[in-house]
Amino acid sequence: MTRDARGDDSRATTHDDSDEEALSWGPVGSDTSYLETPVDDTPAAASDSDDDDELPEGVMSSTMLVVHGVFGAILLLFTIAWLKSIGNVAPSFDSGLASAMWTLGTWLAVAGPAIWFVGTILLTTSSRARVVSFVIGVVVLVPWPFLIGVLS
Repeated sequence: MTRDARGDDSRATTHDDSDEEALSWGPVGSDTSYLETPVDDTPAAASDSDDDDELPEGVMSSTMLVVHGVFGAILLLFTIAWLKSIGNVAPSFDSGLASAMWTLGTWLAVAGPAIWFVGTILLTTSSRARVVSFVIGVVVLVPWPFLIGVLS
């Protein structure tokens, strides 16, 4: 309960000044993060509508980001499939050279999709060339032993 100036005990039905201050943003001049810039009333120069849709240099479109994600996921699954299918095979060779070549081939098969993905990103500049390279990589690097089930 509050007492007013007359001494009556009553609930305050009007707002205090402190309530109003709590609900306001304060004086405009005290906010140091607020900057006012002059308004330019001159009409903007006529420009082509094609220029508005172009992205700045080095920025990828949303579609290309999705394409990178999809092909990256596919090639990651290919790496896992190659690792799984090669891990189940234990060949026996008479020659040390044949054994070394088998080991090198298995590691290159496992690392191939990741190498293709990174190489495509680093070595291609246009979006069309990247998509074509990703499609070629998906076709070439298919883990057939995993898909057919020959080695697993």
